[in-house]
Amino acid sequence: MNQKKIIYNVLSAIEKGENLSKLKFSDFGLSLIEFRDLIDQIQDDDLIKGASVPRGQGNPDRMVLLEAAKITLKGLAYLKKNSTLIETK
Repeated sequence: MNQKKIIYNVLSAIEKGENLSKLKFSDFGLSLIEFRDLIDQIQDDDLIKGASVPRGQGNPDRMVLLEAAKITLKGLAYLKKNSTLIETK
């Protein structure tokens, strides 16, 4: 799955209030590290806020927590701009 489509699917799930604990990196064909980096990028680009990507000594790449994530106005604009992706979702 291409990165733009993954971002769209993540934003869409957050916007719809879906059960984000069921959103798995493997569903997108990504490793946990790749998914973590993508969530970091989505948050850095101000498309979402409130996601947690804990890092610590010993186990820096163990989890991505999206339950508290909220979509931003910029994220909503991304969804609108890329709404044709929903056809291939």
